[in-house]
Amino acid sequence: MSNLIFIVSSLILLLGFLLLVYVEARTGKRLLSGIRTALDKKVARASFIRRHIDWAGFTAHVFTQSLERVAHDVIHSILLLVRTIERLLTSIIRTLRERVARRSSRVPS
Repeated sequence: MSNLIFIVSSLILLLGFLLLVYVEARTGKRLLSGIRTALDKKVARASFIRRHIDWAGFTAHVFTQSLERVAHDVIHSILLLVRTIERLLTSIIRTLRERVARRSSRVPS
């Protein structure tokens, strides 16, 4: 059933295209010319890009950029973690030094 739907829809599109060509040839005017001209420009640009871009180089560049970004984010997160641990240890050491200083000042001579 789905094959029949695809075949019928393809035939309807083909007949619509042939009718459009016939009407345009008979009247000498292009129907929906503004929309079709804009579409033609977009298709021409897309096909130019498709033909002239080095897709392997582009893919390699995007992959490298993405990998560098992920590495940067991971390293930055690790650095933030290390700084947090450093602050925690500094606070602990400051507390321990204050305790030692209080004890040494209490000790009778």
